[in-house]
Amino acid sequence: MERSELQIKIIDNIRKYRLEKNMTQEELARRSNLQTGYIGGIETYQRFPKIDNLNQIAKGLGVDLAVLISEDTNNKVMEVSHKIEELERYIRDFLKTNDIPSLSRTDKEEVG
Repeated sequence: MERSELQIKIIDNIRKYRLEKNMTQEELARRSNLQTGYIGGIETYQRFPKIDNLNQIAKGLGVDLAVLISEDTNNKVMEVSHKIEELERYIRDFLKTNDIPSLSRTDKEEVG
């Protein structure tokens, strides 16, 4: 069966996130309460999940359904994630360079 561009992007996103999280198809199926063969059928473009199953797959991957559906959302999530990593590195470097101790988790709880 021929797939639309959107379906192909969604399937590619499912595979991409599964691989990024070092998950097997079997593990994703288990986390999504679906059959391994069903996940395999999706990733080989033979099947396309109904919305309820797509939502279960998103939960199994630990991502929002919108992330699987929207390429634009994907790009924005990745961009924000990279910016957060940059900011964390900058803060660590600043604290280290200026010999400022970072707050431990217990210190943060006492302050807040």
